[in-house]
Amino acid sequence: MEFREAILAIRPNVDAELLGRAYEVAARCLYGQRRRSGDPYITHSVAVTKMLAGLAITDDQMLCAAMLHDAMHRTPYTLPALQRDFGSGIAAMVAGIVTLDRFGQPNHYKASEIMATLCSTDARVVTLKLVDRLHNMQTLQFLSQARQLQKARNTLDIFLPAAQQLGIRSIGSELQTLAFAALIRNRPAGPPRLRAIVALDIEQSTTRPDLVKAEFRIMLYELFEAALRSAGIGPDHRAPFVDRGDGLLALVDPAELAPLLSRVLPVFAQLLAGYNASLPPRRQLRVRVVVHAGQVRRDDNGYFGEALDIACRLLDAPEAKAALKAAPEPLLLVISSHIRDSLAARATTGLEYYRHLVTTHVAGREHPGWVCVPTVP
Repeated sequence: MEFREAILAIRPNVDAELLGRAYEVAARCLYGQRRRSGDPYITHSVAVTKMLAGLAITDDQMLCAAMLHDAMHRTPYTLPALQRDFGSGIAAMVAGIVTLDRFGQPNHYKASEIMATLCSTDARVVTLKLVDRLHNMQTLQFLSQARQLQKARNTLDIFLPAAQQLGIRSIGSELQTLAFAALIRNRPAGPPRLRAIVALDIEQSTTRPDLVKAEFRIMLYELFEAALRSAGIGPDHRAPFVDRGDGLLALVDPAELAPLLSRVLPVFAQLLAGYNASLPPRRQLRVRVVVHAGQVRRDDNGYFGEALDIACRLLDAPEAKAALKAAPEPLLLVISSHIRDSLAARATTGLEYYRHLVTTHVAGREHPGWVCVPTVP
């Protein structure tokens, strides 16, 4: 028998007669059943048994239980019949595997409950279940996207800690790799889109009391929204603002780049100055702004992309913070080299001057920025 010869090649001292009987029972019970891949279901039992045979902690009972666990779980073959045919030790092990199966399904079990169950379960049963999960993760591509995500998360939450607790590093490492790959594969990013990127940050907001910080955040959003409205840039021409804690991120249709520079930012500077006019210095709003443009992507976790990294790093550069601290105006504007190079004519931008000041590095490349003063339109 090909299966018996394969196991003997891995484990020469195996009880071949016992394992051969287990194979015959499993093959008979699972006859006609197929996996999502289209393969006969017995191929899963065989694969799990072969992987288990390569572990030093494995014994003959574990190999027999591995071959039989789906026969009892998926067919009319009962636990009493299994006990009669293979003894109470193997039957108890198979029953233990079936008990652990509930943790592999969508559920609301607490982590403490799961770990308590695993700690009180025969380590051989837990090991067998880990190998069973490993083979299921190796053939995950035949499940729906939702099931792949569920199994990947379930693997990271339950089975990876169990493998680490038992010290089975090889299984734990492969489970982790397969789970991460499934999470990435099944949550693809949307297509890249060209956007004008405006990142704003409130200067020294973290040093203010919470009530002042709340006031700053409210006014930052309201004043910048008003500046956008003044140029006719409404929700149809931009994405919803993204919160940055002490600032915000605005992604605008690139067709609006010229009015963004020639009108929005000058009006925003004007509104800032008006807001600060009657306030003491400690309550005045001072803001750093970066304008950049490039391709951005979006997934379930929000926006990302190298262009966003460039904008945010220019915004947070020490030189930009120092320049605003020294400036009399409440607004410091930095434009990226990409924006500067794409401006058709300086006179139409509303930017009074450029001065190379800020430099950052992203993806191994240098990205300079220029400090600008928006002029009143």
